[in-house]
Amino acid sequence: MKYRHIPLLFLSCTFLALIYPTDQLWGQRKIIRVMSYNVENFFDTEDDPTHEDDSFLPTGVHRWTRARYQEKIQHIAEVISAVGGEAFPDLIALTEIENATVLSDLIHRTALSEKMGYRYVLTHGEDKRGINVALLYSPSTFRLISSEERPVHFPFDSLRRTRALLRITGEVPSGDTLHLFVCHLPSRRGGALSTARYRDYCCRILRTQVDSMMQQGGAQTHCLLLGDFNGDPEEAPTTEGLRSQPYSSKIQVDTLPPAQLLALLHRGIKQEIPGSYCYQGVWSQLDQAHITASLLQRWRGHLHYVAGSATTVVRPFYSSRLRENGTLVPWRTYGGTFYRGGYSDHFPIRLLLEYD
Repeated sequence: MKYRHIPLLFLSCTFLALIYPTDQLWGQRKIIRVMSYNVENFFDTEDDPTHEDDSFLPTGVHRWTRARYQEKIQHIAEVISAVGGEAFPDLIALTEIENATVLSDLIHRTALSEKMGYRYVLTHGEDKRGINVALLYSPSTFRLISSEERPVHFPFDSLRRTRALLRITGEVPSGDTLHLFVCHLPSRRGGALSTARYRDYCCRILRTQVDSMMQQGGAQTHCLLLGDFNGDPEEAPTTEGLRSQPYSSKIQVDTLPPAQLLALLHRGIKQEIPGSYCYQGVWSQLDQAHITASLLQRWRGHLHYVAGSATTVVRPFYSSRLRENGTLVPWRTYGGTFYRGGYSDHFPIRLLLEYD
């Protein structure tokens, strides 16, 4: 059974955006809303001769028509609105994005419109299908300083290509510097264990970059990692390569090095469902969020993580139910090449940052 939704939230979000101009938001808002979402094959309908996107063309095996593309855009906008709640998210990490065209259509041809004035940073990686990662940001709460795309080349497999890693650096209203990393690590196709070394290598690159950013910055410098890690936080690429440990309120955060990474979503926390992705009834927390301990140390800067705010966001309108037990799972756009008409095969995740 599928659930459909009339996006009334758009009206309230639009009203908020109209009564609070951009410059007022910069001085008044105290919460920064962050989300991450794998949007499942967000392709346009035009052929890119430099990549293998033929299956997502009107004549391809997926029959990716203009009408289906338009519906996909509206679906993603609805999810963004719902995850934001009373206001649109300020920072949105997106994975499985083809190009700038789909991002432009998303922020200009939906109810998101130009109310938040979203801007974006997009990679142009070497993935053979041409899918990339991106960050949408509101300039009212995140002033872009710089961005860097890091291609990934594996020394043990010179032929393999994957998505680039994206770093975006900006300043939040408190004056703190926030380094965001958006990633979509190599898939588990071929087996989780046999492909783990590719994810481990990417995680080690991320670890090096986090250390570098934290060493260069001062007390008001923080890092936040988002995206599809194609594995659980408890797996070796995350615990060993990234050296991120599960966050718990019992951890004495003030004794940790500021650059210590902490995984916010893991098996030890209670969620409505046990992951963001479900394959053949097995759940995984592929979509992850990691923060540096600096965001939990109240004496470092003015930007902090809101304890307990990280969660996988489940709403009936972008879910379907398993026949076996009625559990809500992501309502996919496709099942193989069969068009299901849903939103994505992943649930989005969300967290809150606050500043004083």
